[in-house]
Amino acid sequence: IQAGLLPPDILNLVRTALTEHATRRVEMPAKIALHPLQDTLMHAMPAWVPAAKACGIKWAECFPENHKYNLPQTSGLMILNCPETGWPLCILDAIWVTAKRTPAAGALAGGRLAREDTEVLGMFGAGVQGREHVLLLPEVLPRVKRIKVYDRFENVAEKLVRDLQPLLPKVELVKCKTVEEVVRDSSVVVSATAILLKPDPQVRDEWVAPGALLLPIDFDSFWEWKTFSRADKFLVDSLEEMKYFMTIGYLPHGLPPLHAEIGEVVAGLKAGRERDDELIIDMNIGMGVEDVVVGREIYARACSRGLGRILPL
Repeated sequence: IQAGLLPPDILNLVRTALTEHATRRVEMPAKIALHPLQDTLMHAMPAWVPAAKACGIKWAECFPENHKYNLPQTSGLMILNCPETGWPLCILDAIWVTAKRTPAAGALAGGRLAREDTEVLGMFGAGVQGREHVLLLPEVLPRVKRIKVYDRFENVAEKLVRDLQPLLPKVELVKCKTVEEVVRDSSVVVSATAILLKPDPQVRDEWVAPGALLLPIDFDSFWEWKTFSRADKFLVDSLEEMKYFMTIGYLPHGLPPLHAEIGEVVAGLKAGRERDDELIIDMNIGMGVEDVVVGREIYARACSRGLGRILPL
């Protein structure tokens, strides 16, 4: 926050990361993961983006039951390295970076894939990702008038509405009591729920509005496969990473035919929405290129402003 990165800055940085990924001007191995408990994950996410001189690795964790210990479900650290010497430049908290770059990817997707007349959004999950998506999506969808929110913990959804409504005076935030209420008549729906090895569909296919854009950042955990299989356009952020996840048991149905990686649409290499009645699904699970590009800018601004602390190695 002290580095002064604002939403437009984050959007531009993530746009750079997605464009460079789409044009294959990056080095980013598929995630390496550990899964200590059922439905938990620990990801090593290395990446090198020459255009941003951004090189490093994020070590991120997601433990959905952390609320039992009064801890956030997501944690992580990032190490940035000098691309000329390999020497570590800094260690930084990856929670803030993850919280900001994930909705930025969704927002950039929304700008290309949502209907232009989008007025109603649906948000599943009112944690960190839910809050950040609610704040950012109206930046790229200026006609939005209403955002419907659902969380399995009703008090969490209530808190989101209470905290964020003053920040979004032109948008009505509504806490919903049912999953169906969120989905029906929503032109864009984001799901930021627990990532499950075995999907537990909560959204009935018939509830999905014609021409909707669905933005799951939780794989197929929350959705019926029928919905995925009938998409007119299906996108992911990284096909290589999705293939990796399938080798360890996620996405048991596989993937529908792929239209594009989202970076290809952001870069103008593949088509975005072409008709109002298209059902479009874009599954962005997160990429290391996004993390290191945002992290590198934080590091540069911290250096210029005298922020941070020198640590002995």
